[in-house]
Amino acid sequence: MFSFIPNLSKKAIDSLIAHYDGKHGIETDGKVVVSWTPVDGNGETLDEMIVHSTQRGSGAAELIKYSQSGKLTFEDTSDGADGRYLEGVLTNDESKEFTVFWVGNYSAEAPLATSGTYVYNIGINSTSHQRDDGKGGFVVEQYNGTTYSGDDITDYDGITTVWSTVLTANSHTFYANGTNLNVGGSPSNKLKANASIIIGAYSSSGYDFIGELEQLIIFGSALSDEDRKLVEGHFLKSIPVINKPTPLTDTLTIEKNLNTAKIRFPKKSYLLSSEDLVEWEFVPGADSEISIPTDKDRLFYKAASEFTEVPSGVVVRTKMKSHTWREAQYHLDTGELFFIGEQTHGFDLYTSGGNNLWWCYMNSSGRGSGLVEFLMERNKNAATTKTKALKNGWLTYTQDYYSFLKFKPLPSQKTFVNHTAPKTIGDGDTTEAYTADYDVIDNSEIFFVIYRNSNNGQIYSGIGGASVNQVVGSPPPGDGTPNRDNGVRADIAFKAIIPLSDSDKLELFNKFRPQKAIYDDTSKAYYYVHPEGLEKVPPGN
Repeated sequence: MFSFIPNLSKKAIDSLIAHYDGKHGIETDGKVVVSWTPVDGNGETLDEMIVHSTQRGSGAAELIKYSQSGKLTFEDTSDGADGRYLEGVLTNDESKEFTVFWVGNYSAEAPLATSGTYVYNIGINSTSHQRDDGKGGFVVEQYNGTTYSGDDITDYDGITTVWSTVLTANSHTFYANGTNLNVGGSPSNKLKANASIIIGAYSSSGYDFIGELEQLIIFGSALSDEDRKLVEGHFLKSIPVINKPTPLTDTLTIEKNLNTAKIRFPKKSYLLSSEDLVEWEFVPGADSEISIPTDKDRLFYKAASEFTEVPSGVVVRTKMKSHTWREAQYHLDTGELFFIGEQTHGFDLYTSGGNNLWWCYMNSSGRGSGLVEFLMERNKNAATTKTKALKNGWLTYTQDYYSFLKFKPLPSQKTFVNHTAPKTIGDGDTTEAYTADYDVIDNSEIFFVIYRNSNNGQIYSGIGGASVNQVVGSPPPGDGTPNRDNGVRADIAFKAIIPLSDSDKLELFNKFRPQKAIYDDTSKAYYYVHPEGLEKVPPGN
């Protein structure tokens, strides 16, 4: 296997326990499977981990058969007391991390389907893979002392599929052809040394697998996404395209000229490209048609309007306004959120009730598409960030309708404070943007956030007052009034990381139309001639 997947990491290579390959190590009596001996990554047999056909009740040997195409076919009787499975012992170290792949399919015709059918059970009950009734159809499940269920997998019945399971000490992620099956729960995983393995049943008590099995690969580590995709991709290449469940595709036409090929597709659809028909990437900037130079590297293209998973390369963006505008751009692949607006935006101090923060409006005159609100509601770090914000100046903002998102400044971002109050209190002559009254300060320890009041829909940009004082010693004077208008100015050029679950990514993708990325780590705030300040009201109201 290693020769066919040359880019696997050393960690993955070193942790391979066994590869039960349908084209090697099968002992048969006619078409009946007697035993199955695995191989290592270089194709050498691992005799000590052989699994033998084992009878339960009066289960006939013919219940497990082999075809020269490399498939083991598992059948069952309608009598739960009778059956056949393969049983053996692995040679492995104890581990809290492991990864299992199998290639094959569940049959829709299992006599005892609603009781659950197991492809394998390792441990026993350290990890398993089964199909059981649920959600109006049949779902994927794991049982390791507790049953954890995921998505409906009925659409994969009878279709050769690459199934993957990646487990850490306290997590499990199940995939079908690379699509996350959203198995819930918080497991506690541990694989004992020299673990028992059963293939084709739960145990001697039954729950027999009905279907086909070509490959079973077991690693003693939690493979990275990169390694997992390499293994999946290798086996997917051997599956006929017709057998792969794919997103619904829409009509696509190609008009080829001498130097270009013009692709046309429905306006409601998205254009996707792929190098291998496995990994599909969103094509930005394509709106019903696109021209591609014929001398460009060859790719496959398809148009689709319905998706079960999000293609790679998707970026969404929205613009919000408060006299000036700023844009939020989110990358689904990386979780990066870029927040770009004007240079030297003015902030005012708010100290009522023991608070100590600098603030300004972000969306008072234009609220955008709702993208930022969507991300803040699903931010996995929201509770932790709010706790930090309460300690960094937002003392009284404890209500549930306040949420916070912490940012880091981009390399181009500059933060300024003024050093001289005007001769006339409230006079803005010395607090205008770009004047010599301002000094650039070290922004590396400044606490930057945006925060939202879900009761009124307002979003604000904020800077922790204590973090400013740590850098400059005391609050800058601003315009000399108690709220020190424009005492701090900052370029709106920030970045945050917001990881989303696969289900949230799919919901976002279907809710906000993808666009071409225009911001990255090198982006800068734009120059703007600032208008007079906004009417001052307590921030958050």
